[in-house]
Amino acid sequence: MNYENYNSKYKNILKLAVSNSDSFSFFTVKQIHKKDHSERYFDYLTEFSDYKISSDEIKMPRYTTGQQIHCYKINKDTVKLLNEPSDFSSWNAYDYPEDLVFYKNSIPWFRCISHERMVLVNDTNPAALDELKRLGINYKAIKDTNNI
Repeated sequence: MNYENYNSKYKNILKLAVSNSDSFSFFTVKQIHKKDHSERYFDYLTEFSDYKISSDEIKMPRYTTGQQIHCYKINKDTVKLLNEPSDFSSWNAYDYPEDLVFYKNSIPWFRCISHERMVLVNDTNPAALDELKRLGINYKAIKDTNNI
């Protein structure tokens, strides 16, 4: 899997992800103080507030202590906001939250770990995997949802 390939096809992959998902999430990091983030970071979080869902409704991806997960419904407004970053590398403090994750039937199937320059794809969504192949995206599917 080539991370730069994902970055260069961000808009295509994002379109695929939202059309094959019912919700998404991202993380904020508790130990980073407000003064360390840009104004855009906090404005961006606020724009999603009307679309929040409980993290109890999804299977949580593994995460590091100190991170807080924020889960949202996919709709035309949230899709518009998700299109603001220019690539997967942008999903990293200080302008945007971290680790964009997409869920199908409350199970994570696509996760970007920006600071690791890594994308994880779960094999629970075969139609989306076929579409990734069609887009020319190389990936290794993960079979265990506990590893995403």
